[in-house]
Amino acid sequence: MGNDFRLMCVGDIHLGRRPSRLSDRVDDLGIGIHELTPAAAWQTAVEWALANDIDAVALAGDVVERLEDRFEAYGHLERGVRRLVDAGISVVGVAGNHDVLALPRLADQLPEFKLIGRGAKWEHVEIEAASGAKLCVLGWSFHEKQERRNPLDEVPRDRDSSIPTVGLLHCDLDKTSGPYAPVPRRSFEDAPGTAWLLGHVHSPSDLSGPRPVGYLGSLVGLDAGEAGLRGPWLARISEDGQVVLEHVPLAPLRWEAESVSVDEIGDMPSDDIEDALSALLIAGMETIHQRIEMSLGVTRLVGCRLNLIGRSASHRKLRQAAESEGIGKLTRTFGSVVYFVEKIIDEAAPAFDLARLAETKDIPGLLAHRVLALQSGGPECAQLVAEARGTLEDASRFSAGAVDDDDDDDALVSPDERTRKLLLSAGMQALEELLAQRGDGGTT
Repeated sequence: MGNDFRLMCVGDIHLGRRPSRLSDRVDDLGIGIHELTPAAAWQTAVEWALANDIDAVALAGDVVERLEDRFEAYGHLERGVRRLVDAGISVVGVAGNHDVLALPRLADQLPEFKLIGRGAKWEHVEIEAASGAKLCVLGWSFHEKQERRNPLDEVPRDRDSSIPTVGLLHCDLDKTSGPYAPVPRRSFEDAPGTAWLLGHVHSPSDLSGPRPVGYLGSLVGLDAGEAGLRGPWLARISEDGQVVLEHVPLAPLRWEAESVSVDEIGDMPSDDIEDALSALLIAGMETIHQRIEMSLGVTRLVGCRLNLIGRSASHRKLRQAAESEGIGKLTRTFGSVVYFVEKIIDEAAPAFDLARLAETKDIPGLLAHRVLALQSGGPECAQLVAEARGTLEDASRFSAGAVDDDDDDDALVSPDERTRKLLLSAGMQALEELLAQRGDGGTT
């Protein structure tokens, strides 16, 4: 690709928001919370654009978290936009559902920033780089907080084909209905443009291929559910419309998950358990580092969600150790990057024979039978889950939200599956306690 147009593409920034699950001890690591925010990531992206011959910057919506954040967001956005514009870099964007009110107001105060498609009406903007390369950006912005129509039903199809066109849209891809501009993927097949760069979903898509269509993802992971590489994208667009996209790792904060097996931890004294668990968790963080080392970019901090798997005769002690305050403060440093334990999830199991226990008619036997039913699925499992959901929704300490909106653990897991996991964990824990009380490990 010769005289390429170089476009930096930025997904959901959410200025005004702070990443969750960052404890006060982050300051003790020599890293300030303010260094890990979307505002910090935006500043880094601006610096990168200035240093890498970028011709224009495109923002795919949800630049601002809420209307109330517009005052703080304005300062961050203004400083970045002015630096870009002063360097001859155009800045365009579309409004999403989060900033449907804030972004137009900010655009009115910041004429150097071009809001495309205001009022939910398609608009194109032609940009010419200093090199002479040209690009048309076609965009549509949210006008209301909820937009239930498919915007591509009204997209203009009479554009000048002599200039490469890239589409910029905030939408709910692969949906046929919903409140956030649902767009079935087939709608892009006859839409103009050699690429469609989308905002809304924070997980980046695979944007390889001759005609990329998908999400840019969040600029920085806002919680542990947004694991993996984050940052802007560099789009190189040739005169004949060929597009090559490269994900640039510029997020200061990254989230990762890893499973660590407890199989090698046999029956050992309680005093030794914390040391054994610490060794496992550190090994897990080392594995994460080895996996992502080549794509760390400017990352300063990595939050590690470590899943205990396997079976151990000391599982009960391991579970108790995992809940201790000291274990949660474990860190590991590689060069200038600090890894910390964001969360320990116990998916391991004790080393006893559930099937043998379930053959008995006592309380542990009945409980073991239910645990097996929850593990295997089927009608009995469905009945247990349904009964539990009803109980949880009625209880004063719990609500439907406690099961349905389990923070950021896994937004893709269904409420029934979350309930099943909750029951399974509670049942296994209760069974371990019962067996410990009667001095029976339940092993074969």
